[in-house]
Amino acid sequence: MKRVFISVCLVLSLLSLLLYWTQPDRRSPVPVLYWISQDDATRRETIRLFKQWLKDNDLPPVEVKVDNANKDPTKKLAQGLAGVGADIYDIYSTELELFYSSGMLMDVTEAGRRLGFSPAATYPALNGDLILDGRQYGFPRNVSGSVLWLNTETFARYGIPEPSYRWTWDEFEEMGKRFVTAANPPGTRERSYFVQTVSLFTLRRGLGLSVFNETMTKCILDDPRNAEVLRRYYRWVTELHLIPTVAEINSMAADASMAGEGTFYLFATGRYAMLYLPRWALIRLRTQGELPLRVVEPFHNGFPNIEFSCGVLGVYQDTKHPVEAVRFLQFLTSDSFNLFIARSGDSLPPVPRYVHTEEFMHPPDHPGEWAAQEVFTRAAPELGIAISRSPFVITGVVRRVDSKIAQSVLAGRLAPEDAGRVEAEQLDTYIQNGIRN
Repeated sequence: MKRVFISVCLVLSLLSLLLYWTQPDRRSPVPVLYWISQDDATRRETIRLFKQWLKDNDLPPVEVKVDNANKDPTKKLAQGLAGVGADIYDIYSTELELFYSSGMLMDVTEAGRRLGFSPAATYPALNGDLILDGRQYGFPRNVSGSVLWLNTETFARYGIPEPSYRWTWDEFEEMGKRFVTAANPPGTRERSYFVQTVSLFTLRRGLGLSVFNETMTKCILDDPRNAEVLRRYYRWVTELHLIPTVAEINSMAADASMAGEGTFYLFATGRYAMLYLPRWALIRLRTQGELPLRVVEPFHNGFPNIEFSCGVLGVYQDTKHPVEAVRFLQFLTSDSFNLFIARSGDSLPPVPRYVHTEEFMHPPDHPGEWAAQEVFTRAAPELGIAISRSPFVITGVVRRVDSKIAQSVLAGRLAPEDAGRVEAEQLDTYIQNGIRN
């Protein structure tokens, strides 16, 4: 029995050594950066351009491997805190404080100033997405400004006038009622909707309301303006059916003919008259053929605004290749990368001046998009407002609580007049805990 046990241990040890020495970074003659991100054509082209950029600038070569299996935040945290994190991470705007508080992110403030990827290189509105406690912890890979995409053919089919470039809540409601009435006659089996979703944060800002007070120490959603937003939202979803519920969205996507492209297929076929999405929607819309598109601002009630955010690329504090990882952030300011983002449709380039290039404004293979590109060039930088952040509560928690409250309103469990008070009480508890800690 002892011999069997020793034999098994020896075999396992040999297999472990074999696995260790056959890892890509052990076989590669150059440093290997592991990048936790989704594995798609955009990421693969980004890696190719990075390698070419290194070569063009007489910099040492680097290999980059995409890790698509560990994108979940809990996996990233578990690996990072265990000392075996990837070298660079895609970090969504709602995750920034979470990773910062864990100590996993490298402070790149000095490197950013030295190598030209400081916050001054991107949009001023994004400072809060990159800087915590006065220090920089990443740089945008792309920048999102959510707008409303119109399928003009769908509006024409039902004889509905298209909205103006800038429009109001009342215009949205009146136009939406006309659309759903025309698109869903009695006996309709597959229901059509005016838009797939809206942003409560944008609606609140349209009334001049934020989430926190000026010191970020208290939630101010117990405000009559928030009740007005939730009353409208309830009316649009539950009473008028201009917007589908979560269950209806899932049902529609499951019934769509194109797996993985459900929302965009439904938009192309007229089941949605509009989509509320950032510019990266172009990547998916282009697969539907040359659609007749228009882009308009989100409807407002006094204060036009666009929700502005970015996909941050952060560096692991304990990376084995800090110089190479930081160099990847520097590459995000390059001509080749920004022009690629402009051409690909993957939201806005991180460096603002590239939205004025021909590659962004007039993509040669997609002339039907030119009018939409002009809207992004003008509106997103002018009207974009980043997420309101309190240093005492994680943004992901704020979003989760806000979504839960909104769903309770739609389900009739909370009255719009009470919802703000309940949400403020919950978020204030998190804030006070954060202040004490």
